[in-house]
This record gives sequence, structure tokens and C-alpha cells, in this order.
Amino acid sequence: MLEPAVTGRYKESVETMFKRILVPLDGSRFSSQALSYASDIAKQYQSKLIIIRVVPPTTIIPSSTATEIGVDPVASRIAAQSAQIQDRINVVRVRKYLQQKLRTITKQGIEGSYHIVLGEPGKAIVQYSAEKRVDLIVMMTSGKGGLKRAILGSVADEVTRKAGVPVLLMPKQKRRNRRQKSS
Repeated sequence: MLEPAVTGRYKESVETMFKRILVPLDGSRFSSQALSYASDIAKQYQSKLIIIRVVPPTTIIPSSTATEIGVDPVASRIAAQSAQIQDRINVVRVRKYLQQKLRTITKQGIEGSYHIVLGEPGKAIVQYSAEKRVDLIVMMTSGKGGLKRAILGSVADEVTRKAGVPVLLMPKQKRRNRRQKSS
């Protein structure tokens, strides 16, 4: 648990410093670990947790492009309708996932809410954090580095650089093998 080392006249500003904490989740067990860290902070500062899941829209070829490359316009419209249906299915799944996460934090006495956003993760998280005026973003980072990160990009990197609020990045913990645990 984090303990503030602040007393006197600054104590009040520290206690109100993290009123709204944003926790972006991607549906993985790994990203869900951020919720544990954020919950500890929320308990200490009586903060509200806002859980967000960004769902990238299903990618399709626009009908004008499809026609130019020789794809039947009817097939293109069917693909677009299928993509819209898939997006709705994804949102229903995500809603169930987030409702379960919200129940977990409210059982701990933490106020919270969840939101689903369609878009590209890094950009959507930054935009949402600005719109909702969050005070802190807590998220996991996979620890990709070097060439992998340069090629694939990093949501955590983009959020850290563009959010304009503190971002607490928790690294992936390396698993100890069983031999190390028993010694």
C-alpha cells in the first residue's frame, strides 16, 4: 500500500489529488492487474475508479475502395453490415466483462463506473481522460522495448506522452519458476 509522506498544509492537497482514476483494460488477465493497484490508491484517497475498455472497430474495406480494386459492391455492403454486427457483439461481451470488474471494486467499497469506447486504444484513452478530467491513469505495460516497440508502437507509451496527467505504469512481473518458490 502506498503511504503519503506529506503533512501539514500540503496534506489536504495530496488527499484530494487523485479524485478520478482511469484504468484502461484490454480484456486480458495481465491488464486486469492494474485494477488491483488502482484499487489500493482509490481506497487510500477515497477516489472514484473509472474503468475503460477501448474496442477497436472491425476493419473493412470502404465500398469506394472495394469497387476500385474489383470487389463487388454488394459484397462490400454485406461486409460492412457484418462488421457493424461484430462491433455490437464485441460491445456486449465487453459490457459483461466490465460489469464483473465493477462489481469487484464496489464490493471493496470503492465508487466506480465503466465505459466502452470504440476507437484506437492510445488515442481513445488520451481523449477520454481529457474529457472526463481524470487525475491519474493506472495501466500495465508489457515491457516491449527497442525494435518491437518502434515497429508495433505502444499504447502505454502513447498515453504517457500525450495524456497530460500522471500515468502509473506497472510492469509485467516475471514469473518465478517452481524451484525458486520452494527454496
